[in-house]
Amino acid sequence: MPLSSDQQPIERLSLADVAMRRLRDEIVHGRLEPGEVLTEIALAARLGVGRGTVRTALFALEADELIVRAPYSNWRVASLDDQVIWEIYTLREAMEGLAARILAERAEPRSKTALAAAFAQLAPAEAGSVDERVAADLGFHRAIVETTGHRHLIKRYGALSTKMEWLYRWSETHWPARFPLVDDHRALFESVMRGTPDEAERAVRTHIDPSLAADLEGYRSLMAAGGTVSETHS
Repeated sequence: MPLSSDQQPIERLSLADVAMRRLRDEIVHGRLEPGEVLTEIALAARLGVGRGTVRTALFALEADELIVRAPYSNWRVASLDDQVIWEIYTLREAMEGLAARILAERAEPRSKTALAAAFAQLAPAEAGSVDERVAADLGFHRAIVETTGHRHLIKRYGALSTKMEWLYRWSETHWPARFPLVDDHRALFESVMRGTPDEAERAVRTHIDPSLAADLEGYRSLMAAGGTVSETHS
């Protein structure tokens, strides 16, 4: 029998883990902007922890590529520009395309049941908050990967997921171009559930390419209107 929510094991986190999660949340939600210079002293005061704890958290986020470090210099939030946007999307397309192909080839009924459950979460989130839309949208895409059971793919996709959320939230704030969640994902869902491997992989590309184009256009429009992300935060 599965555990109820109040019976789930308590997650034990170190102070550095807590600090890392809080910093990641600050970056992903845009409270620390792309390219912003970070100092251990200021972050320690902001988080109410010691500099050693902050340093450990920064190294962890550097591994996630949300933080970059100049040798003997300073820490910065990673930059966001059209090259970064293109890299995130093309890597995502490759990983999800492989996952869709695997599911179309060999998915067990329980895998497709899990994917159908993730698709069903899109409708309630349609008119919801940004948090609800992000959770449902990225949750569906994550389900495509995780239901494959491909452990190496799942691990590497997980490393990309935070950067995907970061970009998603940044675009929602600076150049919102919302696609209808259910209609936008339906063809992808149906291709993975009932299509051939080639059709499923192609559906990923068909789904992702318009979002890449919209975000590149949004970013470039922001820069043309006087935005400063690429000029002062790269």
